[in-house]
Amino acid sequence: MKTFLPGLMSASRKLSAWIGLYALLVLLALYLASCSAASHAPLKQSASDPAHSHRMTLSDHEFAPVDFEPQPGDTITIRNRSDISHSIYVTYPDGTMVNLGVQTPGTTVHWQVPADAKGEFVLQCWIHPIIRANLLVNAANLSSSAFKSALPKFTRQEILDGRQNICSSRNRRA
Repeated sequence: MKTFLPGLMSASRKLSAWIGLYALLVLLALYLASCSAASHAPLKQSASDPAHSHRMTLSDHEFAPVDFEPQPGDTITIRNRSDISHSIYVTYPDGTMVNLGVQTPGTTVHWQVPADAKGEFVLQCWIHPIIRANLLVNAANLSSSAFKSALPKFTRQEILDGRQNICSSRNRRA
């Protein structure tokens, strides 16, 4: 099919291409601006949040705050404020583990404390095991603070077994 105005069609196509490119750049700029604002926005407890909701942030190397005592049924919201991904899991007092999934920067996960919960629950990152928080549920008689040492806990037997393994490996080298 032959057109009567070939120069006009060519200019129209060029204009459409430029408009499309401009629209794409505007959308990209808006997307990047919204991502930047979301990842650096302050995380505050609003007045409309119910009393049984707790908010935590996850930075590059720690959870914060950890100075609260959740109760059974409470919801804990964890926001990844770092520029790296994390993968959070919760270890229950009976040893059960619940994976909350991978958190890319700026994302949020929610975990609800089981209704029959009591004892120490451990939040930890699979990718960075040093990132850890211990939360005490219904344990006011154990401690006034919900946070306990982030260092791993070992039984006496585990320590003795570990020493034995270290000593036996030294003897094998000699």
